[in-house]
Amino acid sequence: MIRKIAFAAALLGSVTVLTLTGCSKTQKQEVSNAGKEPGAMVTTAPAMDSPLITDLKARLSAKPNDPDVLQKFGDAYFDAKRFEEAVTYYKKALEFKPAEADIFNDLGLSLHYLGNPAGGLNYIEEGIKKNPYHQRIWLTKGFILAYGMGDLNGARAAWEKAKALNPESQVGKAASEFLAQINKK
Repeated sequence: MIRKIAFAAALLGSVTVLTLTGCSKTQKQEVSNAGKEPGAMVTTAPAMDSPLITDLKARLSAKPNDPDVLQKFGDAYFDAKRFEEAVTYYKKALEFKPAEADIFNDLGLSLHYLGNPAGGLNYIEEGIKKNPYHQRIWLTKGFILAYGMGDLNGARAAWEKAKALNPESQVGKAASEFLAQINKK
């Protein structure tokens, strides 16, 4: 299954949101952040349902407690920047998959984007307890600490851990890039 993550890096007055899909495909979207504090939440107006969300609604109607569909719903709403809906579905998915670090990661990141980095960090920490070798969750922890809470030392430690787990992966390389950015400061 392709898992999607998003993380942002404050660069030159804008926030670059990188969406990593699997191990080889990377998309970039520029989101204006002019005049906002570093780490300010990204908001967008609610959009109409995409064909994917419409399809997922039909699948969920047939199987209302399918954790995979619930997680995919969260991912679809996250990709649409509809973070409140994403949080709702990620929490429902966790009821059925309480050890799934990917869900904790995406839930934590969604809460961060809603302006609740402390709440997001709580889910990240819980996910780390479930799987301390999950590289992406360490990357997200560093992001939330740096850009949501202003804790560059904590972020540095989290990114070092992400990098150490597999420096050659896309997540390891992203951790290296974040480390290079904060080391310039």
